[in-house]
Amino acid sequence: MNPDIIPRFTANNQLVISLENLNLEHGSFKLCFSLVYSIQSLKGARILKQIGRYYELETKDNELLIDLQTPRIGSYNLSCGPEGIFIINSANELIKVKLHELKFDKEIKLNNYEDSQVNKFVPIIPAPRNTNFSDNFININKKKFKFNNSLNKEIIDTLSPYLNSLNIEIGFNEGFPIIFSQDDLKNEEYKLFITEEAVTIHSSSYSGKFYALITLVQLIYFYQNKLPICKIEDLPEFSWRGMHLDCSRQFYTIEEIKRLMNYMALFKLNRFHWHLTDNEAWRINLNSYPDLTRNGSYRGYELLIPSLYGSGYHKYGGSYSSVEIRELVDYAKKLNIEIMPEIDLPAHSWALVQVMPSLIDQSSNYKSEDVGNYPNNTINPSLEDTWKFLNNIFDEISKYFPFEIFHVGVDERPKESWEGSPKIHEYMKNNNLNNFDEVQDHYMNKVIKILKKNHKRTAAWNEAALSPHNDIGSSGSAGKIDKSCLIFAWEHPDVVIESTSRGFDTILCPGQKTYFDMAYNNSTSERGICWAATIETRDIHSWRPLNNLTDENKKFVKGVQGQLWSETITNKEYFDQMINPRLATLSEIAWSSYSRRSWPEFRTSLLSSVKLLSTLGWNFHKF
Repeated sequence: MNPDIIPRFTANNQLVISLENLNLEHGSFKLCFSLVYSIQSLKGARILKQIGRYYELETKDNELLIDLQTPRIGSYNLSCGPEGIFIINSANELIKVKLHELKFDKEIKLNNYEDSQVNKFVPIIPAPRNTNFSDNFININKKKFKFNNSLNKEIIDTLSPYLNSLNIEIGFNEGFPIIFSQDDLKNEEYKLFITEEAVTIHSSSYSGKFYALITLVQLIYFYQNKLPICKIEDLPEFSWRGMHLDCSRQFYTIEEIKRLMNYMALFKLNRFHWHLTDNEAWRINLNSYPDLTRNGSYRGYELLIPSLYGSGYHKYGGSYSSVEIRELVDYAKKLNIEIMPEIDLPAHSWALVQVMPSLIDQSSNYKSEDVGNYPNNTINPSLEDTWKFLNNIFDEISKYFPFEIFHVGVDERPKESWEGSPKIHEYMKNNNLNNFDEVQDHYMNKVIKILKKNHKRTAAWNEAALSPHNDIGSSGSAGKIDKSCLIFAWEHPDVVIESTSRGFDTILCPGQKTYFDMAYNNSTSERGICWAATIETRDIHSWRPLNNLTDENKKFVKGVQGQLWSETITNKEYFDQMINPRLATLSEIAWSSYSRRSWPEFRTSLLSSVKLLSTLGWNFHKF
């Protein structure tokens, strides 16, 4: 009989792990698992090993009492129990176990959502800038359309995931005519006219043509066998309408990323922020450093990288080859999506320094730890090996990604990360640097020069240019980096004020509104964490990102972006509901921050959109 592992949270929020049907005659054993919150105190076991929030506990008891970090909301949910749990016996053998569902002695019920709907609404997300719908319709019983130019075959292939799922047929021989007109319009701007004779699309670019067809797809889905005679004029307010995916904490296949891109394109999002490295893994194959993915892209028991974030005993992970990257870049381009890679440095590099320990000062006598409990996770800019490495990887990765912007991280650097390094102190003296924030700025400016040599503009999280907003033991900038850096303002909605006031182009991505790893609410049956907030779909709709900004500040706001960090995506079944429908809602803000439909009107349109997404295979969270 396999041992049973039964986790539960007591009424006073203590985690209890009960072990049943476990033979204790042979002494102690190791209980191994990961958490999203750190252990603060423990009874019934002792910690043998901790890396990040992966634990190996020695115990011969059948019940463990664990006190965890207290979440901001003061309670836990389904993401907060032990994940990827396994047992190792005294002979270092794996024992199969049965992990029971996490229970709560004090349950917090799921939210009941008010059914707010209206009778008259525009069934398009994001809402077009100008619409004029008549009360008259044309019949399209067979959902057949024909293009007036065979040069548009590629765009039919690009639209095929939507067309096939919705039984829409577009060809060149028969069907209701779709006529393209080349006009002097802005990039991504389009005009769509539906008359009794034809659908006419005016644009000056591929992106405008593509977005007009996306709008048409949404209309066809909603109206089914008819289309309204109408006029739509549309243009986005922001040039950057993005979505980020953390592929380090969990590995996503190229096909899974394409699926997300199909979602993005359906709501006219045009930037994919690909988070490729972090403490937990290095995901991009490099000819210059093949060991990075050979030893740093997989994790498991007794591997170099342990079983972090629910990956369990067996080998788990993967990486992306240059061929796969080119395939994804080409796929994204057809969806009007540019891909920005992120290599997260100098901190968030624990996996990297396990493979390449020469990137830290081995003579250091000080152990630093970041907010995620990773020790000594920051590469050292005083070392020749560091700059050789940075030059090589930026040169190689820049060739794989044609997009002009390259993200280099620079978030959550522990304040003491370089404290014990004699070589850093010598480096500071030689370069007239007075503190570690100035060291970071010196590092950043050198990185910016390397990327400029590769014809790339540097992007980074807000600590690259500003002091940190969150008091989590990390540090930031001394205020001396090149103003060409594109800043991603994540820590708080007010960060954008400081960033734009200092003259930095800025992307708005505050955790309180755009982090889709946050739980929707405080129910114990939800998933997600809550350090920034709990975020309901309606909370995103209510966000006015340009409020409190002067006209001068607004000039520096280049766009809006959603994020999915993957610590809690320990099963891909959780993926859809964390994103959907929050990302569709964010697209409305990203397209136009000023004009906004009322919640009942938007919700009515969103109900139609999630039904369309369900047809495409997406699950969604209630709203």
